[in-house]
Amino acid sequence: MQLKLEKQEEKPLVERKEIVVKIISSTTLSNTQVKEKIATLLKCSQDLIVVKKIDQLYGKQEAVVKAYIYKNKDALKIFEPKAKKEEAEKKEEKK
Repeated sequence: MQLKLEKQEEKPLVERKEIVVKIISSTTLSNTQVKEKIATLLKCSQDLIVVKKIDQLYGKQEAVVKAYIYKNKDALKIFEPKAKKEEAEKKEEKK
């Protein structure tokens, strides 16, 4: 599996970085796997990463991931909707 940071933009008003990562992998990755890989690539905590979108390119072994990396948990709680967090937690509990 290869990761390549395509774009990184600092958003100081909302206390986060918006990143776009290209992943080359033979399998489809889950959100938790993507979080782990981004955390190791950028040396940050998985708790502060929110994966917004994973676009798997049809017919290719590539995916483009859009994610936010917050500076602290307070900013994460303010700017991320609770419904998405609860939904993600329920999916993790089922596994």
